[in-house]
Amino acid sequence: MGISENGSAGIEYVPELRLAFISNGLGGSDGEIGRILTYEFPEPKAEQDRSVKIHEAIPLKIQKSDSFRQDKFSPLGLSSFTSKGRVSLYVVNTHPERKCVEAFTFVKEKSLLQHRKSICDHKFNSLTDIAVVGADRFFVTNLAYFNNGWMQMAELSMQMNMGSILLFNGKTVEYAEKYSPSPSGIFYDTPRERLIVSSMINEVIQLYSVKRDLSIDHKLDISLLSSPGGLYVEQKSGDVIPILSITSSFSLIQIFASFHPVLNSLIFHWLGTNEERKASPSQVLRIRMQNDDVSWVVTEPYANDGATISASNAVAYVNDQLLIGSLFGKCLLCDVDYPTLA
Repeated sequence: MGISENGSAGIEYVPELRLAFISNGLGGSDGEIGRILTYEFPEPKAEQDRSVKIHEAIPLKIQKSDSFRQDKFSPLGLSSFTSKGRVSLYVVNTHPERKCVEAFTFVKEKSLLQHRKSICDHKFNSLTDIAVVGADRFFVTNLAYFNNGWMQMAELSMQMNMGSILLFNGKTVEYAEKYSPSPSGIFYDTPRERLIVSSMINEVIQLYSVKRDLSIDHKLDISLLSSPGGLYVEQKSGDVIPILSITSSFSLIQIFASFHPVLNSLIFHWLGTNEERKASPSQVLRIRMQNDDVSWVVTEPYANDGATISASNAVAYVNDQLLIGSLFGKCLLCDVDYPTLA
């Protein structure tokens, strides 16, 4: 796919537009400037075009404001909110000098993002992902307490469970859960008022119910014996399909989850430069929750030793296609020929 070797670490699919927003340029990637790109999925009936279509992600122009500097933009997780045809995009900025959430308005006709505001707070220690619950209201994850590289690595290796889930209620940032086990990906399931959170070190997906005051209540842990990355939930005919997903008691939820199956390989991959990065295996699991809401069936639609796509960190499933994002490399687009078996 037409993305530079500069990462595709976050994916946000907007069904109203059939567009996926892709974050590009994590960690500065050796001096590269952070960007947001879009990929338009084909129409469901355009099966015959898939073999000849040139799949290309289009970089968006950014209309800057006084509070935004693109040379200090290192995007990771992203989430959107759509109201009356207007799409607002919220992007986690992981730049060491600017740990903020950047809010944009998307102008499709001009392939443009208009920067509206930067939301910054001293609690944003190690931002990873974001889940929008309303206009200028969202949850974010802090992977760890420390933001220094070696201190953070020591914290995670000792499994100290000092990460956190934060809520921005439109005015202030507060803790939704102060001591959380290495929360990485996060997704808000609007119809069921559920918050889905992945724990990279503890190898679980956690399910929370969200109350009217936006406080959260832990409901379920799904143990997977592999390290999950970001989350994506597609809702279609009552089904939910995330990079991680879950079932509610009143409709079946299926989960497509992107994973880092060998965590120590991910660490070496993260510490390297673009020329020296060691490959890190990639994996996508599908999790089918059962009717009892406490058991599930897992299948593996995709796995790779890192040669084709390294360090898979995001995924979207649309029209029987998997779009898989990598921390520092290109996206991979796969056709799912037998979706009922995957």
